[in-house]
Amino acid sequence: MSREFGDTLSKDDVKTIADVRRDIWTSGFKGLAYGSVGGYTLHTLMKYCVNSLTEASRGKLSLPGSDKPIHFNRNTAFFSVMAGGALGSFLLATTTGKNKVHHMHDIFEIGKNEYKTPYQQAYENAKKAKEQQHVDDASPELRRQRLLSRRRTMSQRLTEGHG
Repeated sequence: MSREFGDTLSKDDVKTIADVRRDIWTSGFKGLAYGSVGGYTLHTLMKYCVNSLTEASRGKLSLPGSDKPIHFNRNTAFFSVMAGGALGSFLLATTTGKNKVHHMHDIFEIGKNEYKTPYQQAYENAKKAKEQQHVDDASPELRRQRLLSRRRTMSQRLTEGHG
């Protein structure tokens, strides 16, 4: 199993991934069992309720858009078992995965590429430039050089007639 992940993960990380996978699969199979039993139980209860109705009421019970009455037989029982199992498996596996994902947060960070959008890069550069300028402003000699440079530029503009 460790070859599957390469050399980037430690043995503890591989064990954590295996534990989470195992828990998800186990919960999926538990959900399959619970859902299948629940589907069959629900089918049996519905069959009992429909059979306890009078013959006239039973005939009125039909699916929307259809005139055929609902019959509970082995086909509907098979459908109930399969649909209940699928739903139970999905719900329990998904719930377990969402509950166990917090074990994987450190593993998600391994090998992460630090991608930044152009806006984020420009923001970082501006932030660094501002910090550098703040450091530069603290130096009296640099302030004096900028002052002299501004004076030279202003006098040059005035003598050339651009000011």
